[in-house]
Amino acid sequence: MTEGELCPLRKRIEALASERGEYYLVCGQYGDRPVPAADCRFESRQSAERAARLTEEYRSLLRNYDPEVPRYDIVVRQTPEVGTTGRSSEARR
Repeated sequence: MTEGELCPLRKRIEALASERGEYYLVCGQYGDRPVPAADCRFESRQSAERAARLTEEYRSLLRNYDPEVPRYDIVVRQTPEVGTTGRSSEARR
């Protein structure tokens, strides 16, 4: 396979990731988390968008060897704040 090409892409994605990040990547149509960023979170939307482009590049390379690799519309999502109810902070007081 193209390990020489795939490994650097995976490392770049992982370098953008953060354990406490609130952004993640998902297929906009199916909700699947795309490999190789399936378990990654990102601190900023910009980092997540960069990771999305790298993930698309990675998956495109994989498709050269396995045409069955699914095509995803990769989008950035933000984790909702824990404890939010949709009410303003004034209404909660």
